[in-house]
Amino acid sequence: MVNWATDDRPQEAPLSTSPTAHATPAAPATPVRPGPARTGGRAGKRQAITQGARTVFGREGYSRTSIEAIAAEAGVSTRTIYNHFEGKEQLFSDVVHDSAGQVADAFIATVEQHVTGTDPRTDLLALGRAFVGQRTQFPEHFAMVRQIKAEVQHFPPAVIDAWQQAGPQRVQREVGRRLQQLADGGLLRIPEPARATVHFIALVTSEITIRPYGSPSLSPAQVQDRVSRGVDAFLHGYGAGAPTA
Repeated sequence: MVNWATDDRPQEAPLSTSPTAHATPAAPATPVRPGPARTGGRAGKRQAITQGARTVFGREGYSRTSIEAIAAEAGVSTRTIYNHFEGKEQLFSDVVHDSAGQVADAFIATVEQHVTGTDPRTDLLALGRAFVGQRTQFPEHFAMVRQIKAEVQHFPPAVIDAWQQAGPQRVQREVGRRLQQLADGGLLRIPEPARATVHFIALVTSEITIRPYGSPSLSPAQVQDRVSRGVDAFLHGYGAGAPTA
């Protein structure tokens, strides 16, 4: 597992895993707020709940988010949420797991479409662009990821493991598989595949993610330029003609 960021913000109260943590509250249910996210049927209501939860968790973090806030965002009652989920912890776990899976599925599909295994620089550029493009394609998911990193010490290990297995580890394995594909074709020299995967991800993302606090957002052209520089640095060390250690 690769952890690309740290967060020094104050930590909130830990998640409670006791049986009473999921009990249905006695307070009256939050009034339904009509909205475009609300659709009919049980499946539609569940989708509205998970979408609303993704938005609120990404905005407020786990500790500051209430079931009432999610109900208001989703346009359902709190009673409806408890009809679908035991409580906030299960809702968060399901949402982040499913969201991570969607991100990984999209990444793998994009790579399948654009990486051919025949031209190392073209393929690595496509791979790097797909990797960094996840953040703009799924902003609500990565807002949740930032909140997870801020509160990571307060999540049960099972929640973190499920998220990692559903998303980040699948993405990382796909990167490694594509690098190995190029190596098998004699287009890259990769003596240690796991290390090469870490190096590739670091090189294409570091100039984008490691920037002074408060820096203006990069333009799409600037992002592409930084990915290209990372790919060129990777090829300098791992290209078929790179010197051996």
